[in-house]
Amino acid sequence: MKRLKRIGRIAVIPLVILVLVIGCVFIVKIAFAEPLDTYHSEWQLVRETADEDGASFSAVYDLTGVSGHNGNFAGKDSNSVANGGPFHISSRGIGTDSLEGYSSGTKWMFVFCGKNYNNVDDTFSFNLVGWSKTNGMLQNICEGDCVLGTQAVVIYPDGGDALGELISETGVTYTHNTKTFTDTSDTGAFDGAVAGMLARVTSDGGFTDAITQITTVTDANIFICSGLSSTADKTNATVQVNPAFWVDTINVDEITKWSSVPDANSSMLNVGVINSGDNEVACLIVDLAGIEWIQFVIYEADAATSEESGDITVYGRPR
Repeated sequence: MKRLKRIGRIAVIPLVILVLVIGCVFIVKIAFAEPLDTYHSEWQLVRETADEDGASFSAVYDLTGVSGHNGNFAGKDSNSVANGGPFHISSRGIGTDSLEGYSSGTKWMFVFCGKNYNNVDDTFSFNLVGWSKTNGMLQNICEGDCVLGTQAVVIYPDGGDALGELISETGVTYTHNTKTFTDTSDTGAFDGAVAGMLARVTSDGGFTDAITQITTVTDANIFICSGLSSTADKTNATVQVNPAFWVDTINVDEITKWSSVPDANSSMLNVGVINSGDNEVACLIVDLAGIEWIQFVIYEADAATSEESGDITVYGRPR
């Protein structure tokens, strides 16, 4: 009987060890499992702040190969302001970057902002192009145009005060009866301001803080904003020219350049737009599966041209 009990105890030991091993494996799997909360990613600078890359898409990329930048990766527009050329979609995978056939692309969302040089609703156009590999051909993913809203960009993530990157002056004199701003203590204080630009004007009282249009530029030290609501003269106004705004409307012209068939897990097209109805931020959403490099080609964004925006910036992140 004692021998049987001893054998029974010995038989139980492997069972206990097996249970412990299974428990440890289960704990390890939980520790390395994907979190249940939503994945968050910071906005990445996809295109640095600058005016248009060219007067048209074809002026930047000659896809016929006759001249200029053509349709393969080696012929990319490396002089673009997009971080010295195309933006690389880095992989979130671990140890998979070297695997041939592995796609680092996924659904991405992009937002645009720019400066309003010609009153409200300034516009610009874009093409999103990409390459699947460094030896691949250019693929024209989509094209469209954007309209600036009125949600101000407070700080450019790539540096600078987006509310007044061109001009930021304090202690400006405001004359109520003529709606005139004057700063003669700083020579050339308003250098670069032109009629039609928007100015953010603030004070500790005397007029209503507002973003308003410059209607007349007398010289580099005097300009007028006729639409400003005011009650008195002030000597301590702050003037910031010209504020940047987020795009609130994106129109995609040729969605068929990239697959427009919904994927298996979503009703969202492989190229889609979420527009704002309240002058806030619009998003371009693109499924970039199979694409490793992208580039936004900006055109019709000459700040000197009426109703065109300038200093366009593009940010993106995985969706």
